Amino acid sequence: MKTFIEQAHFYAEYHQKPVTLYTHLVGVPLIIFSLMIFLGFFHLIVPGVMDTTLASIATVVLLIYYFLLNWRLALVLTPILFFLLWLAHLISWAGPTSFALWTFIITFVLGWALQLGGHYIEGKRPALVDNFWQTLIAPLFLTAEIFFKYGRMKTLETAIHGEPATPTVVKNATVEKPPADDTM
Repeated sequence: MKTFIEQAHFYAEYHQKPVTLYTHLVGVPLIIFSLMIFLGFFHLIVPGVMDTTLASIATVVLLIYYFLLNWRLALVLTPILFFLLWLAHLISWAGPTSFALWTFIITFVLGWALQLGGHYIEGKRPALVDNFWQTLIAPLFLTAEIFFKYGRMKTLETAIHGEPATPTVVKNATVEKPPADDTM
């Protein structure tokens, strides 16, 4: 299993412009929510023991994977994913009703439209084209990016994005040191 830093570094190469981050911050949760609705239609029933959905199982498996990659980010994502799962369950509990199917279709299409629109503006194809498993890393990566925007997890940010611009003192003035050029 690749580390979170390796996977996030690969993912970051496809997401350089802020607009892509913003479209993904809405698009990724919509896609996750839509898939939770769809997977909520399928129940695993053991009479007298349990009744659960594929959405619940998939969410727990995904969270276990996230905890193995980066427990701090996974800890933040856990209540968010469980909230989305709860909402999806409210919609899908009665099976594929007209409302549930339309909610699934609309959120799925809207989520992907935002994703692809962000990549169109970015001028790069989605990371999943080169590695389908990058779809799993998106929520964890976006959570990390939110922390980076607020000046948190600097060590992780440096490991993923490289050396950030650091202020240096020149004749009692603070000047931003430009980021290193990785093209050579």
